[in-house]
Amino acid sequence: MFQFGATGCPEHVWSVLTTPESTRRFLFGVGLESTWETGSRITGRLDWAPVMHGEVLFAEYPNRLSYLLAAGPEQPEAYVTWEVRECGTGAIVRLSVDEADTASEEVEAAWQPVVTTLQALLSAT
Repeated sequence: MFQFGATGCPEHVWSVLTTPESTRRFLFGVGLESTWETGSRITGRLDWAPVMHGEVLFAEYPNRLSYLLAAGPEQPEAYVTWEVRECGTGAIVRLSVDEADTASEEVEAAWQPVVTTLQALLSAT
């Protein structure tokens, strides 16, 4: 689990987490597209070609977003949950990721660059 502070209100954080232009900046160039409603599909595109797919498992604007992502049938599914709480003039962002059959150290190593980039992006805006 990762947790960090962010500049801006939860609505701003939600916008960054759910707009393809923003997700490309912190998800290694992958833009996530969805309506972000519970049960809706997610398509991840790299240079406009689909490279990931998933489903929104739970969406409670602007405080909680859970989804499943997979890069393909041979890749492990990642269960991702973002929790955003207002804190003074900013927000606290908590990320939980669970990948089946993947050690927690590997998951942490894979997602740490995402968190670092997202934190910098949220601090700059």
